[in-house]
Amino acid sequence: MICRFLSLPLAIAFCVLTPHIAAAPMVAAQTVKASINEARNQLTLNGQVLLDAEKDGFMSLREVRYSPTRRHFLVIACGFECNDNIGFVFKADGGGKRKITSRWDYILQSAVEWASDGQKLYYFRISSTGADPPSSAPMEGWVEVDLRTGRKSPASTRALKSDASYAVINVIGDDILNIRSKPSRTAKIVGSIPRDGRGVKVTGAGVKVGRERWVPISYRNISGWANQNYLCEESESPDAQRTSPQ
Repeated sequence: MICRFLSLPLAIAFCVLTPHIAAAPMVAAQTVKASINEARNQLTLNGQVLLDAEKDGFMSLREVRYSPTRRHFLVIACGFECNDNIGFVFKADGGGKRKITSRWDYILQSAVEWASDGQKLYYFRISSTGADPPSSAPMEGWVEVDLRTGRKSPASTRALKSDASYAVINVIGDDILNIRSKPSRTAKIVGSIPRDGRGVKVTGAGVKVGRERWVPISYRNISGWANQNYLCEESESPDAQRTSPQ
């Protein structure tokens, strides 16, 4: 041991101070989260108003969803009947405010997901549920937002997670989501999920078939394949509205 070759005062100083010099500094975890007020018209963090319905142009706030890394959070604000919704992204400290949606480029209800690394987010884009869009409106469907560049593009990197629970989206009227024996629209139907079905589990890796991606799923003891475009990760946010839009 190196201490035995030093004089007593130096040995005491060296042995006591060395562990403190080598130790890594502790980083305090952020415990304060952005929150929606009772009237659902303001978002605050550490006493600062980050979003206001009158100033930022929305009807009410629907929910806050933090990224897996907790470095960013997404806020969904209600537009037309809380169907054509608006998205804002912030850094964890409330800075870096960025609106990710625009006219004819809305989020369908709460159809939003974070990538596992927190560097991208995905949302199901719609033009409008209450008006006819112009021919110049962007295509509807899943898009991805790269937080590093701000670029939006078709959601080619979206991968469903085996540890998450999914709900059916974008199934209209009395229609259903079919569960098929193989990843194909022409494969045998082995079951179905109602348009408001929840609790769908992904049991393995998806496969790309043409422009679509299919995933193996399990729903109420029925196993098969489903088109992942019609599935969205369920939110666990305590700020999510529990009432369904009419």
